[in-house]
Amino acid sequence: MKRVILAPRRRFTVPVEADAITPDGLAEKTLAEVRDLPVWEGNRRLSLSELFEVGIEGSEGQEPQVELDGDFSKVRYIGKGMKGGSINVNGPVGNHLGERMDGGRIVVKGDVGSWLGGAMKNGSIEVFGNVGDCVGLPYRGSRRAMRGGMIVVHGNAGDEVGTSMREGLIQVDGDVGQFAGAGTSGGSILVRGNSAGRLGPGMKAGRIVLLGHVDSILPSFTVDEARPQVRVGEERLKGPFLVFQGDLNERGSGRLFVMKDRNPQLAAYESLIE
Repeated sequence: MKRVILAPRRRFTVPVEADAITPDGLAEKTLAEVRDLPVWEGNRRLSLSELFEVGIEGSEGQEPQVELDGDFSKVRYIGKGMKGGSINVNGPVGNHLGERMDGGRIVVKGDVGSWLGGAMKNGSIEVFGNVGDCVGLPYRGSRRAMRGGMIVVHGNAGDEVGTSMREGLIQVDGDVGQFAGAGTSGGSILVRGNSAGRLGPGMKAGRIVLLGHVDSILPSFTVDEARPQVRVGEERLKGPFLVFQGDLNERGSGRLFVMKDRNPQLAAYESLIE
C-alpha cells in the first residue's frame, strides 16, 4: 500500500477520537476515502481532512504504513485493533494508543498518554519518551487484559504498569510509579529503573524484574531464594537477585526479582532463605 501521512491542521484543545487511523484500515482506500473518514473532536463528528492534512505516497504492494507528524497529544485511540502494518509517530500522542492491538508495529518518538497498549493481544509498541499511567491495562471492570505482544518504553512510566496482564512483555527502561504488576496472572514486566513501591499487589502469576530501587516489599510476599541471574525474553540479566513469591493473599505463585545490590535495605530477607 501507499504510505498515509497525517499532520494536525491546528492545535487541539479538546480530545479527538480517531480510531479510524490504523494501517490495515487505510490500506485499500483512495485518498478521497481516507480524507472522508469520521473522527470526533469533543462532541462534533468531522471528517479526517477537517482536522488533519492528509497525503499519500509510495506504491501498491508495500506494507501498510501510517506516518503521523506533529502534536497528537490530544488524539486518542490511534491504532485501535490494528492487525498489521506500522504506525510511526514523530511527536507526542494521546491516550489509548494501540488499544486491543492484534499485530503490526507502532513506534513513537515522543511522549505518550495513559492506557498505552490497553488489552493488546499481539504486535509491538516502542516509545522513545515517557508514558502515562496504566500501560497495557483494560478498562476498569473489564475482563480483557494484555494477552500478548511487547511494549518497550525507553523513558519513565506512571502507575499501574501491566495491571491484570496475562501474557506478553512490558519493558520500562526508566522509573515506574506505584502498583506495577497489580493483579497479573502471567507475562513479564522488566523495570530497569526504580519503583515508587507496592509492586505486584494481587499478583497471581507471572514475573516482575526490578533492576533499580524499591523502598520495601509488600508483606503479602515471602522471600523464596536468591538467584545469580534471570532471563526475560531473549535477555539474560545478571544479579544477584532476591526472589519473592506472592501475592499470598491471592495464593499467588508470581515471582518478584529485585536486584540485591541496589536494595541493601532488604538484606535482612536473606536470613529467611532456607
